[in-house]
Amino acid sequence: MIDFILKYKFIFLFYAIIILFLILNRKKIETQAKIIFLYRMKWGLKWMDKYSQKFREWVILLGYIGVGAGFVGLVFISYLLIKNLVNLIAQPAATSGVSLVLPGVDVPGLGVLPFWYWLIAIFIIAVVHEFAHGIVARAHNVEVKNTGIVLLGPIIGAFVEPNEEKLGKETDIKRYSVLAAGAFANILLAGLVLFLLVIVTNPLQQRMVEPTGFTFDQYYSEDFPIAEAGIKTGTLITGINDKHTTDFQQFNNELLCATPGQKIEVSTSGGKYDITLAANPENPEKGFLGIQQIRNEFEVKEQYQTGFGKVSYAVLDWTNGFFRWLFILSFGIGLFNLLPLPLVDGGRMAQVFFHRLKGKDKGEKIYRKTGLFFLLLLLVNLLYPLFAKLF
Repeated sequence: MIDFILKYKFIFLFYAIIILFLILNRKKIETQAKIIFLYRMKWGLKWMDKYSQKFREWVILLGYIGVGAGFVGLVFISYLLIKNLVNLIAQPAATSGVSLVLPGVDVPGLGVLPFWYWLIAIFIIAVVHEFAHGIVARAHNVEVKNTGIVLLGPIIGAFVEPNEEKLGKETDIKRYSVLAAGAFANILLAGLVLFLLVIVTNPLQQRMVEPTGFTFDQYYSEDFPIAEAGIKTGTLITGINDKHTTDFQQFNNELLCATPGQKIEVSTSGGKYDITLAANPENPEKGFLGIQQIRNEFEVKEQYQTGFGKVSYAVLDWTNGFFRWLFILSFGIGLFNLLPLPLVDGGRMAQVFFHRLKGKDKGEKIYRKTGLFFLLLLLVNLLYPLFAKLF
């Protein structure tokens, strides 16, 4: 128990501060459904007014572009949820593409999200998301009454509170643009971060290291060749068929033309292994080793192991790691908010659409059924892998 507390001490400390904040401000906090806590403020309203008017034409244009992106994202994420569940049922060994991304938890295919990365990233994403709603609303002269902090159980976020009565009287395209603005802003943020990663920070870091090979953290299944050969997770793999490879990309290029049943020789830090390839579950004509959660490994060059060079590398390494998680979280949260679920932006966009298509009463019934369907679909995607392991 002590080891568990020490391992997650920052998470416990963070939520202790949140609980203390709720207690000290309990008279100013509105509770909804017993698990939703709203703390309203006026912070940022003047900033929204200033920049929404200064760049009004650009804000409105981006808002309209966001409508198209929002509906494309709504269809895309809905399709992914359905496809993911079908894959999980058809291929029990497959890794789920849907997972809760929480600090300290090992996310399949992504690794462990550090607490400070999560905290800083969530703050940036929430501010960008909610202020985008507010700025687009103000550009259309819709009043924003409050900003605030929201707690949905253990999940912290931010919100802006436009004048719903005024927003409801606007044309559909204006309402869509306000509703889609947050998710669209998160996707744009993810694109910016990815650009910085690919063009700036990652190339700089690559100049400071020497690649040594790659490792993997998980077997696809114990029945696949690399597990049967006895190569353990975490083993450094350095070559294939007597050809030295410094990263997984080089290794995989040599593996691309291999077919099921073909024998290959894999070089590792612990020796060489003869392996007979299996069929790839997703493409039976391709050879398959059976590894997941692959990570390229490297050694830091000597000049970056001491003094200022060491500090520079540490800062760049932290920034690269943070940008990676900021991209993943911002893109993921942006898409999640486009799901046709109650309470999120995609749900409200679907509500406006069905009201216009079928009338208010019939449209509301269709919207509620759609929201319930996708809520159940999301829960099954999250819980199915857990129950599949039990049985």
